[in-house]
Amino acid sequence: MTGRFLRPASGRALAAFALAALVLAAGEEGGRSVWGGVYTEAQATRGAEAYQANCQSCHGAQLTGQGEAKPLSGASFLSGWNGLSVGDLFERIRSTMPMTAPKSLPRDTYADILAYLLKFNGFPAGMGELPGRAERLADIRFDAFRTSGLGLAGARAVTAPAPDAGPNGAPNPYVADAGFLKPPPGRTLGSSSGVAVDSRGHVWLADRCSANSCEASGLDPIMEFAADGAFIKAFGRGLFLFPHGLFIDAQDHVWVTDAQSRAGKGAQVFEFDQNGAVMRALGKPGVSVAGQDTFAEPSAVLVARDGTVFVADGHTQGKDPARIVKFDARGRFLKQWGVRGAAPGQMEVPHALAMDSGGRLFVADRWNNRVQIFDQEGGLLATWPQFGRPSGLYIDRTGTLYATDSESRQPEGYGHHPGWRRGIWIGSARTGVVTGFIPDLAPDPDKQATSGAEGIWVDRQGRIYASRVLEKGVVRYSKKP
Repeated sequence: MTGRFLRPASGRALAAFALAALVLAAGEEGGRSVWGGVYTEAQATRGAEAYQANCQSCHGAQLTGQGEAKPLSGASFLSGWNGLSVGDLFERIRSTMPMTAPKSLPRDTYADILAYLLKFNGFPAGMGELPGRAERLADIRFDAFRTSGLGLAGARAVTAPAPDAGPNGAPNPYVADAGFLKPPPGRTLGSSSGVAVDSRGHVWLADRCSANSCEASGLDPIMEFAADGAFIKAFGRGLFLFPHGLFIDAQDHVWVTDAQSRAGKGAQVFEFDQNGAVMRALGKPGVSVAGQDTFAEPSAVLVARDGTVFVADGHTQGKDPARIVKFDARGRFLKQWGVRGAAPGQMEVPHALAMDSGGRLFVADRWNNRVQIFDQEGGLLATWPQFGRPSGLYIDRTGTLYATDSESRQPEGYGHHPGWRRGIWIGSARTGVVTGFIPDLAPDPDKQATSGAEGIWVDRQGRIYASRVLEKGVVRYSKKP
């Protein structure tokens, strides 16, 4: 395929953005959607072989593109085709590849390759195969930003952003307060990727000891603040190298992960009571191994209502593991799932976790620029690229999903995610429709590898707490009057 493959005509692409947030009720628009299972697993398997033989040399094994060949997966690909038809996509594939001999393959082979692209981008398989005729594919809409769990019968209309708004065009209904938390005299707040609010409204912060590491520090990293931001207490001195993920469970216990390990310390997940007593420690101090009772780089922890514990293990791109580890309420290993990669169900830097009221587990698959949704046994339910390059996740009591993007950048290199800005994405955890976007406060985020919100929590009043690594400390966002 050539570099021309990705982008339809500009006017159609702008129309696609308008359709990105428009979910229609049943009967309001005919046809099918790519979320309805329009190909079979067998067809996608054949398509993978055909892709490897005819497309991989240009677009890469992970469909990320290289040189002039554009990506065939991820946000830019999905946004470019969102709202158009699968028939349009089929014709573009057929007319541009192989690069040296377009239209030279059998039509059914092009249909197989199309099935593989759909599977790779997280759209579910079904019982029937894609036909090799564009006119028979024209009624299948490429709805990139709709959850596979929502059929047309359950959809309803929502307001679309302006056609030229692009993926960052949702409204920002919040005002920021960057000086809300008041540390004790003589202490400044350091980098943090973990913030949470307990049942009393107290704010907890996993602070990296007034710096970006607690190694050799004499400070207490786990800090508690009153609802008005006044400092209450801190604990955890000497236990952590790199406090990372923080979670408050149903008993108001404080869970914190340590994502680094050196010299007999780190690579653990701690459970504290509110007075700072260690209730439990998962993993072995300083043992950075992906085992049943050890972790390599635990990034996040989440405790379900029944006490089941989930840990996201893996913080470095290109380095194993990239897995979710599940324990029972007593801390006994139950199972694990996930391997490194970009295919559906694979992960690269599983950075944060959230769970909705139905028990679905949301994973911030950061390096792959997507949120992946699993059942509690590791079954993949949906893949959502519309929440940016997620570093942090939170789902509130109303089913609203909040996702922080602290890394998207336009330049090539780390965080390359063209067309997307850093900030906080807000939308429905049920439908996946994005309804709000809070831009990063940094004046020129492309100059840094990270900026803005990373950790995130939302209190019962709907106020957002966002912890930051580069700028340090916490920003509280409140609804505009």
